[in-house]
Amino acid sequence: MSIGMLSKMDTQLFVLAVFIMCCHQSMNAENLKLCVVDSIHTTNRIHKYCQQLVISGSQVECVYGNDRFNCMRRLTMGKADFTVLEPEDLVAASAYNEYNILVTNELRLYANEKQRYEMVIVVSKDVRNIWDVKGKRFCHPGMDTTDDWTSAFSSFFEESIILRECDPEKTLLENRITGLSKFFEAACIAGPWSADSTLDSKLKSKYRNLCAACDNPVGCYSTDKYHGRVGALLCLTDNAGDISWVRLNDTLEHFKDEQINKEDYKYLCPDGTTRPVKLDKPCVWITKPWPVVIARSEVAEKVVKQMSSLDKDESGWRVRLLLENYHPTPVSTDTLETPEDFLRRFPRFMSANSRAACHPSRRVRWCIASNLEENKCRWLREASIVYGVEPAISCIQELRRMSCLKAVKTQHADIFVARPDELLEVKKMGLKTMVHVVPKRNKEFIRIAAVVKQDSWFKSLKDLKGAKACFTGYRDVGWNAFVAALKNISGTGSHCSDTEMVASFFAESYILGLSDGQMPSNLHPLAKQANGSGKDLSAFDCMISGQGDVAFVDLKNIEGKIGTSVQNRGSQTRNKMYRTLCLSEVYSDEMCLLTWSSLGAVVIHENMTDLRREEIYSMLLEMDKLFGSSFIGETPAFSMYGIYDSNHSIIFPEETQHLQQEVHQIQRVVGYQDILSDLVEEVHCSGAKGFSCCDGNTILIYIFIAVLSKFLSA
Repeated sequence: MSIGMLSKMDTQLFVLAVFIMCCHQSMNAENLKLCVVDSIHTTNRIHKYCQQLVISGSQVECVYGNDRFNCMRRLTMGKADFTVLEPEDLVAASAYNEYNILVTNELRLYANEKQRYEMVIVVSKDVRNIWDVKGKRFCHPGMDTTDDWTSAFSSFFEESIILRECDPEKTLLENRITGLSKFFEAACIAGPWSADSTLDSKLKSKYRNLCAACDNPVGCYSTDKYHGRVGALLCLTDNAGDISWVRLNDTLEHFKDEQINKEDYKYLCPDGTTRPVKLDKPCVWITKPWPVVIARSEVAEKVVKQMSSLDKDESGWRVRLLLENYHPTPVSTDTLETPEDFLRRFPRFMSANSRAACHPSRRVRWCIASNLEENKCRWLREASIVYGVEPAISCIQELRRMSCLKAVKTQHADIFVARPDELLEVKKMGLKTMVHVVPKRNKEFIRIAAVVKQDSWFKSLKDLKGAKACFTGYRDVGWNAFVAALKNISGTGSHCSDTEMVASFFAESYILGLSDGQMPSNLHPLAKQANGSGKDLSAFDCMISGQGDVAFVDLKNIEGKIGTSVQNRGSQTRNKMYRTLCLSEVYSDEMCLLTWSSLGAVVIHENMTDLRREEIYSMLLEMDKLFGSSFIGETPAFSMYGIYDSNHSIIFPEETQHLQQEVHQIQRVVGYQDILSDLVEEVHCSGAKGFSCCDGNTILIYIFIAVLSKFLSA
């Protein structure tokens, strides 16, 4: 066979391969994209079955989201075709009709069960009507949120019969508790009332009658016999209470299993009348819908067909397992409906999720400083409202982060999430820290160290006099940590400004983001600009390249990029590229830190009242519980700390694990908050005494500036 024939065959094969590839891509373009939530509970399952869908040639392919609201947004952006939402998520979606999404299927456990559950009021036979309820004993399943028990369901009955309290001297939660305490003689509402354990204890001590009907009134814990779904029924049938707020299916099972005389009990109806339980004609107060499949309107019909063919399709069972954590039965809606139209089929569900607010408003004004932050804040607001977090937040956007600090200072905003580099300004403004932003592990805290090459001759920080330094920023955490250390080294540094201290100690300093201004001549901008962890890497490169002798960096970012340190004997670690310097010379491979800090803090005005602080703190803890790293259920509705639409560290750093009032000291190192207290009052060099920490060149510079100023003014 000639070379020409081979070339012709190769060309034909190449064309055929391109044709097959194009056909494959065209087929993939027609595949339906299912958005699945990749969470700590689902990741193994969804990656396994999504990969199998690809191998099997299914007409469904996966798109990964980090929460259900993210999947919803992917639909609106055309990056996914369909996904699964909880009914509460649909309430948020219904507020945005322009998103053009439709409900195609309900994911029922059994095909003939039209709702997830129904809530009823069962009362003793002595209760004649709704006006006879006041002053009775109330059995409540508990205020703690579960994956299908939200605040809207927890409070629906009481809000229907009790006039809402709006005492400005009490938090919204305490107003709710006050209303219950006044209306009922006694109750058993066991379990947590607040995510703040201190507030929870305080409220239970103050309103003891709301635990009086419990099996253990003093404890009123989640372990109480009368806590939870079945507990509320036992409370009634044990004659500890007169009224119970319970699920209908639980009621039917309880009366059957316990062989209770139905003639002793009635259903209380929303119209105020009662019906004997023995008639088996319950009157429902509110209905909980099933999870649903929603789709972009352009492909909704195709999604309906795909869902109806799951039993026939070879890979249909895999799609089923991806839709929910149990084996659901997809049931098509009679007609394709908007989220709002679908929800209206379930009595009082929409109204339960749109409760009246107190006046004046208790809303929390949350300051944010970018369009991305504003978008995330808005979705956090929507998620918080539908999942019953109070008070509601209001997103206040400013052009710059410093403007947000000023907004809190002038009380035009209530809270702002400040970064560590902004905490010095927070201190200077007199703002207070409400909670710290805390990572999961100690090594993920900000850990500032003076880093030099492994073979450098420097033995301690004192040896750095006259060396060249690389900083991640002017007056950022690394800069301030060194200034604090330098005061300890020199003993006279407190007489100088921090700028002059650094300028007189180092021969040259290279600083990222340094702006033009009246700076000592040996302080230079570091040409390579960066943000986030890139700042530490740029300063580290400045040192490694020889431009500087030492870099003041966050070890977390250096270790993450350079790699794992080499383990020495004992508990210390050593890296082949660099080592850290201590205040004084050490004869080991000890890892020395200048300071450590949390990932940031939520800051508030210094004069915020204790009541307002308590209310906002409880709100943040509730958000953390619902939307934080340890969320309730299989998948989070919203990720407070995670990636937001492929963007990292929006509002909160993505390494955030939780919010915490007090952060305990790590590694026997002075915390950054303590350092800041010493740096707030900045004293500039002035007079003969001030020059004690400045070198001769600095003195000449100051004399020259003074003479020049006099000459220009003349």
